This record gives sequence, structure tokens and C-alpha cells, in this order.
Amino acid sequence: MGTKSARWRYLMSLMVIAAIAVFVAACGGGDDSTSSGSETASESTEATTEAETGEEESSGVDMAALEKNVQEHIKPQGIGPTVPIGKPIPEDQYAVFINCGAPACVVFEESFNEAAALFNWKVDNITVEPTPEGIQQGFGEAAKRKPDAVVTSGFAIEQYPKQAKELNEAEIPILSNTGTDPSTFNPAEGVTLQTQEPQLVATAAALMADQAIINAGGEGTFLAVNLSGYPSVAIQVKGFEEEIESKCPDCGVERLEIQPTQLGKDAPTIVTNKLRQNPDITGIYFGYDGIATGLNSALKTAGVTQPDTYAWAPDEVGVEELRNDEKTGAVPLGQPENGWQMVDAMARLATGGNVEDDAEWGPYVLWAPEFDNIPASPANPPPNPDFKAEFEKLWGLK
Repeated sequence: MGTKSARWRYLMSLMVIAAIAVFVAACGGGDDSTSSGSETASESTEATTEAETGEEESSGVDMAALEKNVQEHIKPQGIGPTVPIGKPIPEDQYAVFINCGAPACVVFEESFNEAAALFNWKVDNITVEPTPEGIQQGFGEAAKRKPDAVVTSGFAIEQYPKQAKELNEAEIPILSNTGTDPSTFNPAEGVTLQTQEPQLVATAAALMADQAIINAGGEGTFLAVNLSGYPSVAIQVKGFEEEIESKCPDCGVERLEIQPTQLGKDAPTIVTNKLRQNPDITGIYFGYDGIATGLNSALKTAGVTQPDTYAWAPDEVGVEELRNDEKTGAVPLGQPENGWQMVDAMARLATGGNVEDDAEWGPYVLWAPEFDNIPASPANPPPNPDFKAEFEKLWGLK
């Protein structure tokens, strides 16, 4: 893994400048020692400030602002919804859950089923292939079953336009996570609820880009790895690229495309070859952590040094890599929380409440070994360990 030597050099340079300033102030001799010492300290302070400013301006990076943003996201800050349901939640609800097939969607499905079971709801789970035919078949089957809601993650209506129209005409809510369509809060139109909309997801990617810029010392080349066919992943990758380009003038960013069929197969070799051909890459960002599965082993086998590595939505493998200091940073997708938030949305719809109360999402958490904030358990931990109790309170179960 790449080191944080650039960042250290930057911080050490400031420490040396400050130390010299203190030394000069202490040695400001002459008969009028008080006056002379005061003037020297003032001049030294100005020199230090100018040096710090010059360091930032030389690279065009506002390190202080990036550090502030990162530090504000190292601890969980609660779930998004805050308004209690306020009414008894019915037990006659029926949902169809469409699983995108990725490991993160499996966690989402399990979480949704767990929360739905608290109210004895019926849930049908359908796993689809991330192809136009597979997605459309899945949503078409959901429409035929006429549930109270369809719950899914990562898809866009443009991938299932006919089926979305059928669901809208039947006023069956589409409850989605990390898709590209905005919330309409209207079951008869588009996606009723989209948690983690594109502009919010992009902030998670920007958060990791900020950490990457800091660790690279404000300069370097980054590789952004995208998973084709998943709009939500593309949003993440674009968010990372745009943050690097806007906040770090001396940085560059390249994109690498990985196909879904290459996950767990050729993906590690493809990334390894890219790094071998481009040894100056400072850091690598995965728009979905599952792309990186097997990369550490592939890099060791090829004798390629791993750069700083960042990822969105770490699963069990990715979390373990963070615990072992084999990954620099990651922002968890929060699928355990999201499953419960979708049940919260269905409960509000079933009780005549306002589904807009579920539009808010709890602030993202940046996990990193340097912050010592990665939960020790379970294997795939939620960003907010108290989320279940917080939702149960809203539901009148606590």
C-alpha cells in the first residue's frame, strides 16, 4: 500500500518552519530585548503564516478545508428520519424486493426482510441479472404480483420504462436506493422515494477524494475504477473525479472500466496490469468495493506495489482489509440502515404519513485505519451501530 509520506513531508515542513520561528524569537538579543523580541515574534508569525499559505497556494489546494471536511465524517451521527410514525403500523403489507445481484444488494435484501418481519409483512425476493432483459423481467414480474410497494437499489427508470409505467399507473410505490431518478413522493409518478440520491452519493465520493488529496500531499495521479452497467457506481466515480479536478489543480485522474462479468474473475488482473503500466499512480478509487476483491493477492503475485486505495460500499472482504490496514479509506453504503429505512417509508405510506420524512439520509462516515474508527464486528457492520434502536423508537416499539 502507498504511504502517506507526501502528507507527512507537508506537515513536517510546517513544523520545521514553526520551530525556526520560535528559535528566532527566543534569540532576539539587544539592549531593548522586550521590544526586539516582540518585533521578531511578530515577524516570525507572519513568516510562518506566509509559508503555510504559500504551501497551499503553490499547489492550489486548501488543505485546511479538506481536513475539516474529513474530520467531520469520522463518527456516525444518527439515521436520517426523525419524525415518529405516530400511528399503529399495519401487519397486512406486501412488498416485492428486487435484488440487483451485487453483494451490497444482498445485505440490503436481508436488512429489509429483517425489519419487515417485525410487522409480519410478506416479502417476495427477486434477484435479477444487471442486463436490460433481466432488469425488465424482474420489474415486470413485480408489477404482476401487485404488491404494496416495490423495493430496489441502483437501477434507473430508463432501464425499465415500460414496467415503471405499469407500476405508476397502478400507484404501486417504487422505493429505491442510490438510483439516478429523483424522489417524486408520488406513487403515481416515477420513483416515489429515492434514498441517497445522486447529489448525495457524490458527496461520499468527494469525501474520499478529499482524503486522497490530503494523503498525496496535494499532487499526483489517481485511477478511478467504474463498474459498467450500474448507474449508481458511475455517479460515485464521477463524484470522485470531479472533486479531484476541482480541488487539486496539480492532480490528474484516469478512468478504468470493469464489466460485471469480470467481478471476482479478471478484474484484479486488469487493475494490476493498469498499475504495472502506470507505476506513478498515487491512489486508486473503486466506485464499488466489490471490484477490488482479489486485488491484494494479484498485486503481490505480480510484484506490484499497491497505492493508497479507497472504495465505496465495502462488503465483508473490504471491511476486513480496512481492519488489516490493507485499504486506506472507504465510505460504507449503509445497506443495513437502508433496509430499515425502506420499511419506515412503507410504514408511513400505509399509515397516511409523509414519505418525504424518509428523504433525509444520516451523514456519511469515512472509515480509515488512520482514524481507528472501523467497527470490530460484525463482519459487515453498519456505519451507525444504533440504527435499529433509533428506527424502533420512531415506530413506537421502544
